[in-house]
Amino acid sequence: MNSIIKLSFILGVIALGFAMGSSALAQEIEIGEETEIQATTEIELDEIVEAEDLEIKEPRLLPDNPFYFLKKLGRGIRSFFTFNPVKKAELKSRFANEKLIEIKALVAEKKDSKLIKKRLDDYKKEMDRVKDAAEKIKETAAENPRVDAFLNKFTKHQLLHHTLLLKLETQVPEDVIIKIKEARERHLTRFGEVMTKLEDREEKIQERIEEKLEERVGSRFKHFKNLELLKSLEEKIPEAAKDAIRKAQENSLKRLQGNLEKMSPEDHEKFRDYVDRISGDKERHLEIIENLKFELQERPVLKRRIEVTREKVLEGIREGAPSGECPGFERPAPGFCSNGRILITRDEKKCVVGFQCIVPEETISVPPSLIREKDQVCIHLWNPVCGKNGKTYSNACFARVAGIAITHRGICGEDALKNRVLQNEDRE
Repeated sequence: MNSIIKLSFILGVIALGFAMGSSALAQEIEIGEETEIQATTEIELDEIVEAEDLEIKEPRLLPDNPFYFLKKLGRGIRSFFTFNPVKKAELKSRFANEKLIEIKALVAEKKDSKLIKKRLDDYKKEMDRVKDAAEKIKETAAENPRVDAFLNKFTKHQLLHHTLLLKLETQVPEDVIIKIKEARERHLTRFGEVMTKLEDREEKIQERIEEKLEERVGSRFKHFKNLELLKSLEEKIPEAAKDAIRKAQENSLKRLQGNLEKMSPEDHEKFRDYVDRISGDKERHLEIIENLKFELQERPVLKRRIEVTREKVLEGIREGAPSGECPGFERPAPGFCSNGRILITRDEKKCVVGFQCIVPEETISVPPSLIREKDQVCIHLWNPVCGKNGKTYSNACFARVAGIAITHRGICGEDALKNRVLQNEDRE
């Protein structure tokens, strides 16, 4: 009888343990699913662009409709009878908005790749027309309120164009991705040209872009996507406006850092999932994460969380590498390059073949107290320069703080002929 009681007790304990384990597992799965759902919501807020966001209506006629020629004819007539140069630029910008939303609809309906690529070429031409129309405007934004109003709307819409084009890249075949990237580069170039043609005040360029980025409803992680956009724009915008874009990047990085510092460990998990799943350039994402990591040098717990997020990004780069044409490669082991920056190594075919660790000189030789002195605050944005001492600095600000003259942009050891020589940088 005692044996039966003991056996029943043991079986009861096992059953209770199994039930508790199953409950814990179910709870863990539920938490994981909740995190995934929340990350999906955050992502949708930051990358979905609708027609109404561009202040136009959903298209009724798409380019594969036999009556589409009527829409083209109507656009031509409206353009022909619009004589005011500002109104003409506004009209061309609207046409570009419409054509991009039409492309979005074609992609959603999984239309033929040839048709989508043809429409992307048409979109690029429309962006050229916007630039040509802006060239005919004689006044600047400071001189004409109508020009200022046009630039405000144009800036808002072009930032959305970039977001939408990045999203479309995740929804089309490889041959169409190439075309979308070409269209995205064209739109960024024309955006920069129109902006600098009509706005000659650097501080206003920064203010306008930051204002439009902040106006858009987005997730608490939206500054991450803003940084990706600003870095892409910096590469295409004319030299006269690059400093304005870099300052906007500094402010976005501060805002993102500030948000992350207030978040719980659970929220950091959500941020990690967000970074892993958001559309865009994973290599650009790596650069943003590295910038964050360096800004959090004095916050070791947060720095470690960012390093775990970096592992996700590195895995995304590996998984996203094209197969067949390029050799395979492994991502670095956890903990690799904890005190430096991970840079991607490519071969002559531009295939990713590995990673290298660069330790900027300011992490060794420039004390944080000096970096943060009044009027000399440096942000760890990665825009490397090579000092005359043969050391690499994250950007020109750190080199100046260290009192080192700059020889060229880029990492020391790279071919200096491939880098733009910095004239008078050490005298600024």
